[in-house]
Amino acid sequence: MKLHICSLCWLFVVSPLAIAQTEPSFAPAAIEFFERRVRPVLAEHCFSCHGPEKQRGGVRLDGRAHLVRPRDAGPLVVPGLPDKSALIRALRHEGEIKMPPKGKLAPGQIDDIATWIRQGAAWPADNNEPSTPADWRDHWAFRPVRMPKVPHVPTAGPTPQPIDAFIAVKLAEKGIAPAPRADARTLLRRLYVDLVGLPPTFEEVEDFVRAYGGGRSQAAVAAVVDRLLSSPHFGERWARHWLDVARYADSKGYVFQEERRYPYAYTYRDYVIDAFNRDLPFDRFILEQLAADRLVAAHQAEPKVQAALGFLTLGRRFLNNIHDIIDDRIDVVSRGLMGLTVTCARCHDHKYDPVPMKDYYSLYGVFASSIEPKELPLLQTPAATEETVRFQKQLAELKAAVAKFEEDHKKELAANNRKFRDQLVALQRKVDAFQATAPGAPPRAMVLVDAPAPIQPRVFLRGNPNMPGPVVPRQFLEALSGSDRKPFREGSGRLELARAIASADNPLTARVFVNRVWLHLFGVGLVSTPSDFGRRSDPPSHPELLDYLAATFMNDGWSVKKLIRSIVLSETYQRDASATSGTALDPENRLYWRGHRRRLDFEALRDALLAVGGNLERALGGPAVDITKSPFSGRRTIYGFIDRQNLPGMFRTFDFPNPDTTSPQRFETTVPQQALFLLNNAFVQEQARRVVQRADPTGRLDTAAKIQELYRLIYARAAEDEEVRLGEAFVQHAVGPAEMTPWERYAQVLLLANEFVFVD
Repeated sequence: MKLHICSLCWLFVVSPLAIAQTEPSFAPAAIEFFERRVRPVLAEHCFSCHGPEKQRGGVRLDGRAHLVRPRDAGPLVVPGLPDKSALIRALRHEGEIKMPPKGKLAPGQIDDIATWIRQGAAWPADNNEPSTPADWRDHWAFRPVRMPKVPHVPTAGPTPQPIDAFIAVKLAEKGIAPAPRADARTLLRRLYVDLVGLPPTFEEVEDFVRAYGGGRSQAAVAAVVDRLLSSPHFGERWARHWLDVARYADSKGYVFQEERRYPYAYTYRDYVIDAFNRDLPFDRFILEQLAADRLVAAHQAEPKVQAALGFLTLGRRFLNNIHDIIDDRIDVVSRGLMGLTVTCARCHDHKYDPVPMKDYYSLYGVFASSIEPKELPLLQTPAATEETVRFQKQLAELKAAVAKFEEDHKKELAANNRKFRDQLVALQRKVDAFQATAPGAPPRAMVLVDAPAPIQPRVFLRGNPNMPGPVVPRQFLEALSGSDRKPFREGSGRLELARAIASADNPLTARVFVNRVWLHLFGVGLVSTPSDFGRRSDPPSHPELLDYLAATFMNDGWSVKKLIRSIVLSETYQRDASATSGTALDPENRLYWRGHRRRLDFEALRDALLAVGGNLERALGGPAVDITKSPFSGRRTIYGFIDRQNLPGMFRTFDFPNPDTTSPQRFETTVPQQALFLLNNAFVQEQARRVVQRADPTGRLDTAAKIQELYRLIYARAAEDEEVRLGEAFVQHAVGPAEMTPWERYAQVLLLANEFVFVD
């Protein structure tokens, strides 16, 4: 007889010792959130009284076992239930016990701890000791990138490309036969969605089918790839991937009294689009995003390149807490560019990777020695149009009002009189709001510049800036530069830092980026943890292929387009996604024996709806627009306004990433809200009306011909006889919203189908 104990009873049956011995395992992302957002707060505010040395009131908070242990008043933390956790009640000052006793934590800090509990209260296992030099050097990601020998693969056909050879070796080891190539229509749609984020038209498909032919001409594929890589829409598609990494948003998040919108965030987005379209070498891309101001000052770049610094400046503002802002900048640089979780060393040496606190505060010193100027640099001289003249006049008037108020109330402001200080803030907010929203504002760069005198950073003991420790120099990570590294000498050190990251000697940078490209083309990376290449990461499925791609990428001048071209022209990329021959041996397709079937992401889905509706605006660049309200904008989704604090429901429904932090890859959920949106949202209904109007603008087509036109517009193919018959029956008997005709409802159903929403 088996004994079954429900999870609720388990809390009362199992002893505290047993709980401590059966710690659950947690995903690396959950551990990372704890190390970045929760442990520093506990270390600063709690451990001194409730840690290993002191346990006031018998409460200890420095280990998960202590937090979840049953107590008379209930456990301090109930994983998954923050509102039932005594810790949260104490932090919110909701009962008799109020912690910290001297005052509440910031709302964002309490929210982070609540989120951590809701996600299961992840805590690294106590038996994992910090890394030592003896064990991290052998980790695959810290070894130098070397060009591997391309394996020989016996084949009856032509010699396979290197990518296919590396894949073939793994398949042969497992005894898996690769899937055949996808058919012409499937392959063309895959290329269009992956390279430009838009569906092909019926005419484009028909032209390619003829060129591809029965012999499956790779010359025809190469011609399409070259055309798409040259399209201005390539930059829009691939810039969006990078903006996820850059945690791009058009607003600051929660701030107190200041203007929430960034006035010129769009200039960074437009810079990224242009960089991908120009095939800016990726190592140069790094230099410009970290130190464009230094390059311009040295006459090594044009002034407009300063827009690249939005990579650093467009993050969340954390109520203007400079320590959190710098931590965010270290995080986007280290995880985004090198796949290394450096910010885990903010309050203690990294538990797993060779990143001591001293290295964290060396980088802290670099960004603490950089400031944001009050007057942002112009990217171009504005033309003297009526609109720009009016803008300049109104802006001058608003700034004059601020200056006059400061002059008239010098004494009150010097005395920090709250009334006058708030009035000044309100006046300044009018200036900021006007710059962020007024038409005619000339584009400016959201820059960092070096402070007049760089600071000498100190380690903050336990991450507490009120507990300064030893002085450290501003310098690069020792694990990536060796023990003979030299401190940075050029101003803040940002340019030297950028050069160290973009160096071919850095074993991480090229590997991380080529893995991101592979991820976007296949749906899963060679390394499944794209922003964590540390010792807790998953090993690459094909380590030799990863190094081949990284070495080739650097040898080709860090060209992103050459990298993408080589991948999409491989047989591996072009395989059929519907094959099932290897399912039993490799159900997750980690060996790439078939293509990956993927759902369109949010941007590609909305842009496809606009494209088939015939109202997609193809102009590039410019200020962000609201894409959620009627009348609906026809601009591509990348130009939609992203409100960091109040991300619209439409974005969240379709798995848009949280812009508060760098996003390694998007989650993919399947929830009812997605289907309900496509059924009921006014935007989708409007596109259904438009596509019906496009299919039969004169209203003279018979039912069968109209169905054929709808299939050509939506699916870029002709309808089969059975599909025509079903369409005729649907239109005849359709029921639905009174404001939609049967034809519009029918078009909406076609837009809901997997053939439109998925790419094979």
